[in-house]
Amino acid sequence: MTKVEIRRTKRSCDGCTKCCQGHLSGEANGHAFYKGRPCFYCSEDGCTIYADRPNNPCKTYSCSWLNDPTIPEWVKPDKVEAIISKKIIKGVEYLELVEAGNVMSAKVLSWFVTYGLSNKLNLLWEVEGGNNWIGSNEFLNAMKPQENN
Repeated sequence: MTKVEIRRTKRSCDGCTKCCQGHLSGEANGHAFYKGRPCFYCSEDGCTIYADRPNNPCKTYSCSWLNDPTIPEWVKPDKVEAIISKKIIKGVEYLELVEAGNVMSAKVLSWFVTYGLSNKLNLLWEVEGGNNWIGSNEFLNAMKPQENN
């Protein structure tokens, strides 16, 4: 599979706060956020501590839509209610697509799988709380549940 590269774009969040609304997980200044629990600092107007937000995860999070010009404009997270992120598991890179609001549309999922297959990428996507993945043998092995001894 091909390594996922980040190429900077001139895009901006421009009001999108999907990464902060309880669809991803992390901690900001001692306040945990995770699936179903938005960031403590996320408001309807955006981040209330944006100028002083912590490096990790706030400044270091890399929204793939924001940073990869090969991802179409129409796939902006607040428009499609889904977030694409570059991830690594056991040293293997992949793209993850998670629902960020309503059930993901077939159009978004179809685009994601077609994009991944045509670029030979490892992919993981979530639909209605269930995870699915495709990719290299190395990736498939990394995704296998750990066997109990």
